[in-house]
Amino acid sequence: MNILFVYAHEDPISFGAAMHNRALSYFEREGHTTVVSDLYASGFQAVAAKWDFKTSGGPHQNYLQEQKRITDIGDMNAFAEDIKEEITKLRQADLILVEFPLWWSAPPAVLKGWFDKVFALGVAWDSDHRYSKGLLKGKQVLVIVSAGDPNKHYTPEGIHGATVEQHLYPLLHSTLAHAGLNVLKPYIATGITTAMDDERQNYLEKLESYLAELKSSPKYIYKA
Repeated sequence: MNILFVYAHEDPISFGAAMHNRALSYFEREGHTTVVSDLYASGFQAVAAKWDFKTSGGPHQNYLQEQKRITDIGDMNAFAEDIKEEITKLRQADLILVEFPLWWSAPPAVLKGWFDKVFALGVAWDSDHRYSKGLLKGKQVLVIVSAGDPNKHYTPEGIHGATVEQHLYPLLHSTLAHAGLNVLKPYIATGITTAMDDERQNYLEKLESYLAELKSSPKYIYKA
């Protein structure tokens, strides 16, 4: 199986990095082909702009229509090199792991920018291909996320008023499911700010156990 890790954490010695490394090591031991897009380490540029295209459709550029123009003619070389490389990785992947810390109830900006550029119109979706007909249909995606606050804060009665999974609805539903991906139940580690070493180790062990279950008993929240 080809696995793409889309990793967005700025600190290489963080708990988020430990979860990333644990997941990567597991799949490598299992003999899968793994590719990592480390967005911070690579300096991925999050802002969608005209320089993301090597050719232009005219003096006035609409970003989505420029994506569609390129995919319509099938000339992927018209994308900037970094975007073309990421789209190639995406198309080759059977399973995509999206890994990040929860910031303001959402992924960091660099990851949002990755979706803006790589889930391009004509690559991940178009007007006739959304959700069950999305252009990435047949692939799986798993979100792995860490949150600083304890789990009790992420309840209807807690300070945040909703679960982490509910906070992630725009990503899980309106981005991943929208593109036709089979969206697995996310793996969420909460309370990381004050977690002791044994609690963090327990999260890592549970993560590996969860990954081991994906083959025999995957748990989906959206399935195209």
